[in-house]
Order: sequence, then structure tokens, then C-alpha cells
Amino acid sequence: MEITVTKEALGQLQAMNQAKDKNRFIRINGELVGGCGMTVEYALWWDERGVDDLEHHVEDLTFLMDKATIEYIGADRLTVDFRPQQGFRLVSPQQIVAYGLVLKERWG
Repeated sequence: MEITVTKEALGQLQAMNQAKDKNRFIRINGELVGGCGMTVEYALWWDERGVDDLEHHVEDLTFLMDKATIEYIGADRLTVDFRPQQGFRLVSPQQIVAYGLVLKERWG
């Protein structure tokens, strides 16, 4: 999967990365949730590299995704965008996958 980061998102992420440990990366995560009506919930968090993760480097940032998340997105390209009124957005060529995302600590 190819990941593109808009200049707006890149500026936000680089500012947030200044205070972070260089061994941490940004995980794009999709998780199947729900009961009778299943849906995929997306999140962004600081994380460590996993054995089977796809890595994508954009300038001084490294993005991670597992195979399940790639399947949930269902596209070969993904754009990470930022809008002040919406937060971070994940956009595929077919649709806005998620919006209103906040980059957070994984366990916090």
C-alpha cells in the first residue's frame, strides 16, 4: 500500500513527533467492532514496530499498518490528511475511510 501525507497533516505530525522517542512510529489501525452490525473503527496512535507490519516512510515519519487494516481499507493507496475542524482523516481513492481521528498514545 502506498501512503501519502498532505502538507497539512505532515506539519501537524512533525510538530507532535518533536517530543517523541525516535523509536516510536505512527500506527494506522483498523479494528472490526460491533455486534449485529459490524463496522471498522480506525485509530492513529504512537506504537512500536511489529513483526508483520507494513512500514512506509514519509520524510522523518514512519507509518505502520498490519495486514488486517490494509484489507479493511480495501485500496492500494491511502492519504493521511488534517483539517482543523475534523482532525486527521484517512482517504482512499474511493472514499473517506475515517475522519475526526486524533493521534494518541496506544494505552493512554
